[in-house]
Amino acid sequence: MALLGGGVGGAGNPVGGSFTGPAQAIDIYGDFAAAYSGIIDIDNNETTLIEYTSGNYLLVGEWQGYYYESVYGEDFRWVVYLNGQKVESYTAEGSIRGNSRSQLNLIIPSYTEVKITGQNVSDSTAREMMASITGRIYKSTRE
Repeated sequence: MALLGGGVGGAGNPVGGSFTGPAQAIDIYGDFAAAYSGIIDIDNNETTLIEYTSGNYLLVGEWQGYYYESVYGEDFRWVVYLNGQKVESYTAEGSIRGNSRSQLNLIIPSYTEVKITGQNVSDSTAREMMASITGRIYKSTRE
């Protein structure tokens, strides 16, 4: 697990600026931070999409979850854990046809273990899902 981004996790390449893949840890760019899972096939087992430990900062932002396949009658769940405790859960109902996006506000304190999981709760069929975290960083002036 990475404490700070700046290249850790893939998206923030400080040398060449080239995209190197999903940043499942958090990348920090000045006072902005971002993490995303990339598209992952999720079945009926709870699967980790993003996992990292925050550093010496407070993140105020949002969490977003997506599923991409047009399905009917399947429910998709995302769960946000902070320090091993479930703090948010969202289920997209199977009556929604087509792509679905959910978006929730999120505050992550300093030195917090963050984990977002995804699950197809109604079927063992693997479906494409992803999650992202974006937000503003407020760094402490004390060490």
